[in-house]
Order: sequence, then structure tokens, then C-alpha cells
Amino acid sequence: MDKTVQFSFSTAKYFKEQVGATGLQSTDLARLNKKLNQSRQDLKKAWQDGSVGYFSLPERSRDLRGTLELAADIKRRYKTLLVLGIGGSDLGARMLVRALQPEKGGLDIKFLGANTDPEEITQVLSGVDLKKTAINIVSKSGGTIEPMSTFMLVRDRLIRQVGKKQHAKHVIATTDRATGTLRAIADDQGYRTLPVPDDVGGRFSVLTPVGLFPAACAGIDAGKLLRGLKETREYFFRQAASANAILKFAGLHYLGYTKQNRNITVLMPYAARLDLFGDWFRQLWAESLGKRNSVTGREINVGLTPVAALGATDQHSQVQLYNEGPQDKLVTFIAVEKMRNDYTVPVAFADLPGVAYLGGHQFSEILQTERRATAQALAEHGKPNGTLTIPEINETSVGSLVGFFMIATSVMGDLLKIDPYNQPGVETGKQKMFAALGRDGF
Repeated sequence: MDKTVQFSFSTAKYFKEQVGATGLQSTDLARLNKKLNQSRQDLKKAWQDGSVGYFSLPERSRDLRGTLELAADIKRRYKTLLVLGIGGSDLGARMLVRALQPEKGGLDIKFLGANTDPEEITQVLSGVDLKKTAINIVSKSGGTIEPMSTFMLVRDRLIRQVGKKQHAKHVIATTDRATGTLRAIADDQGYRTLPVPDDVGGRFSVLTPVGLFPAACAGIDAGKLLRGLKETREYFFRQAASANAILKFAGLHYLGYTKQNRNITVLMPYAARLDLFGDWFRQLWAESLGKRNSVTGREINVGLTPVAALGATDQHSQVQLYNEGPQDKLVTFIAVEKMRNDYTVPVAFADLPGVAYLGGHQFSEILQTERRATAQALAEHGKPNGTLTIPEINETSVGSLVGFFMIATSVMGDLLKIDPYNQPGVETGKQKMFAALGRDGF
């Protein structure tokens, strides 16, 4: 493991040498190094000229300071934070809270707005005392149907309980700095606000106030998250393709897609606290890389389909398909060397060989053994796979993982010659929803 970053990447089981004829050619990856190094240089220019904003997030001290100050005030005043968002305004914050929320020292964080299912709304709100709850509505434009309709309902209930004048103290709007419907509402109602950066798209926004505010309210160290991103950024720009784990990940998936029609990307953490990391990655990979047109306007219809899996749970639901199904996938495991807690299986049932052997083994040992066995079984079935390893789950390592996959997605966009930062297919669907629901002037 490179001591300057929180991860290492084992790639041997992607290649023919371990997988057999169905593996990738290591020589093909070596031949791709020139193109990968060029992508690295192109992204460095994009960072320096400001066209890819997430690279500069560690240096945006003003936004971080404002986020932390507001979070500290909210933690003093309330017991719960209800976050209302969807997509990039929701998945990243959910992932951070799930992976990192301390056992003590933070608010109870709840999420709504990612769906308009009234039964889910009932379930969440039934467990919330709005008088002791802060509401974080997250939308750059304020025109997104799901979170805004939920906000209108929650706001109405809040006003009924605390009054219209007092309700504004409960609400924080994370939105555009100057324009949009939610900005207009916040200014009119007197809500406190946090900025959604103009140069960071929603699915890349987890380490902006969009994700950092809920994280800080949960008691998570936002500064360490950004430190992980910075370490990963510096590693990426420092390391040439032959030694660069991020470039290797992107290069291997590009080769699998273009040379072997491996159009499915499976990400399988072996850590329950990282289960929502797969959901966050799924949006990042799908929305960034699924594009009809190239950057020159040529219709190419490209994209890789992401699958979120969880070890060891999905050994019993998906791995049958991975082992014996079609040759259309690349599987990447995430391994965690040290767990926050651990247990030893008690020695029992000595007369029953089917379970007696488990006695004395640590649960973390069993989990690691399951991961290694699954990876080896895939290789023996001719299914390429690799393992990304972090030392433990903490703010710095999760920030590093976020940086790893955001940068890898940018590299893939460059290799595929598409714009990974737009989402015209999403906008088409939005327009049809607006029309069906009677919105004027869209």
C-alpha cells in the first residue's frame, strides 16, 4: 500500500495469467498507458482552469467553515436532522452517515425526499418530533419534484406545530448561491442557506456542503473527509499510469468494455457499513457514463451498467450469476483490513462437525476468508475480478474512496470521449413530469 494514500489495488485476477483465456491482456493495459497518462494530464489542466470543480474542494475553506459553524449551531438546538434530497443531493449524505456516524456526539439523521411514496413519508415522519428537528432541504434549482413536494408537506406540518415565524429557524436550504426557486424561497422566508457549488454536479457533490453538512451534524469530521480527497488527488496527479491504481481501474474497465463487451461493473464491499457506498457509486457510474453522444456530437450510445453488491450477503444472491453466468462483468471487491468491532465465535457443538469448526474464529477473519474465497472462485470460473483495500473505515479512508471513484469516472469519460458531467437523459424525463403535473413555463 502506498503510504501516502488510504488504499491499495490488487489487479492480478483481472488478467489471463490467473483467470485464463477469458481474462484481460496485461499487455493491452500496458499499451493503454500513454492514453491513460494523457487523461491524467488533461484532468490536471481541467482542475487548474476550474472546469472540473471537485478537485479543488479541499481548498474551499470558506464553504467548509460556514458548513461547520452552521452544523455546530444546529447540534446545540436540535435532536434530529431531517434531510430532504434526491440523487446526488441524497445518496452521498446517506452513504457518509451510514459508513461513519459515531456512536455518540451527533444528531439523529433521517432522510426523505428521494421518493414520493406516501407510505415511506408516513413511516419516517411518525418517528420525528418536528419541534426538536432541523430540516435540510437540498436542491440546487428548487424545481426537483420529489424533495420539494416533501418539503412543502413537512414545512406545513412544522408551521402548524411551531408557527410560521419560528419555523424558519428550523430550516436550512442547501441550494444555488444566487438563483433558482429554492434560493427565492429561502430569501423570502429567511432560511439559513449553504451553497451548492456552480462547478460541481450533483453526483460529484458529496464532499461539498450537500454531503458535509449532514455529515458534520452526525458528528463526522468533515475536514478529514476532505483530507482523504486531497491525498487521493495528489496521488493521482503524481503517479504515472504504470503505478496508478485509479488509472488502472479505469483502464481495465475501458478494455473490458471495448474489447470483451464487459458492460457490467460490479462493486462489492465486504463491510456492511459500506453497503450504501455501492448505491452512491451506482449513480456516479451510470449517470456519468451512459451517454448517447460523444463530445463531438456523434451518436455512440455508450455506458457501463453498475451493480451494487454486498459481501458476504450477496454471495448467497448474486455470486451464482457471477460464477456461471455470461462473460459481461468485471467485479471489484472492497476489503477492510481492520473493523471497528470484532467478536470470536464461541466453541460449541463439538459433536457436530458442520459447525464445530467455526469455534475460536473471529468474525472479521471469517469475513475476510469469504471475500478471498469468492475472488478465487470467480477466477477459477474465468471471471476477472480485483480488490481495493483500505486499512479501516474512517473519515480519511472514505474520503479517499470517494476521490478514487470520482476520478476514475472522469478518466472513463475521457477514454470513452463523452461528457461525464452532464445528464441530458435525466432532463428529458423531468420535462415530461412537469408537463404531466401541470407546471407552466418550463
